Amino acid sequence: MALTLEAWPERRILQAMRGWRGGCGPLLPWFRATPFAAAHHYRDRMLPIDCPATAPPAVKQVVATLPAPARETLWIFDLPGALALWLGYELRCRFRLASALCWNGWYDPRGILDGREEIPVLLALGQRLSRRPAARGSCLLFDARRETEAPGAEDPSRRANALDNRYALSEEDAPTLDQLGQMGIRRAHAHTWSAPAVDLAGYLDYLERGIAVAVTDRLMLKVEARG
Repeated sequence: MALTLEAWPERRILQAMRGWRGGCGPLLPWFRATPFAAAHHYRDRMLPIDCPATAPPAVKQVVATLPAPARETLWIFDLPGALALWLGYELRCRFRLASALCWNGWYDPRGILDGREEIPVLLALGQRLSRRPAARGSCLLFDARRETEAPGAEDPSRRANALDNRYALSEEDAPTLDQLGQMGIRRAHAHTWSAPAVDLAGYLDYLERGIAVAVTDRLMLKVEARG
């Protein structure tokens, strides 16, 4: 039987956060503690904290297509919630690559971003990652659900009463060209689950002023085609 969030005191949540944060290096300023703080203050303390032993097949398919990371290339991933977390975990396992979680969502059981899928994966994988140190630089990992309704919110009455805790990326959520230059980054490659969101597209347009930018979009369709 899975433990609940009640069994995760602040000390244990901090340990999970350190598991994710380890190895972020120059991208550490863009790693956000927000989802971990939200988990610590989450109102539903009976939320089961459990996740499967292996990543979803869709995530494994995406990671299998990736080349070895290059130090001069910034990887950016924009995938939905739990899938994004599993991707970060698989990148650590396959490449020993750390993921800077650029997540600003404050999960609330009453919110559109209710965290019921994300918090268990966030904490359980963070605990596993504490035993898998990163050896390379890091990538930026965004949550594609930040501006969308949570799955399962088809009930109009729930939508009407839900706390709107969605958010958009701001200029503080990713490094500037000058900062990337100081890191030795000369290229960026963004991978998105669907078409690039408006906020991410704006950031990629900005990056194109100074570095080469590639975009691999609609990963969802590519995964479905292989499946």
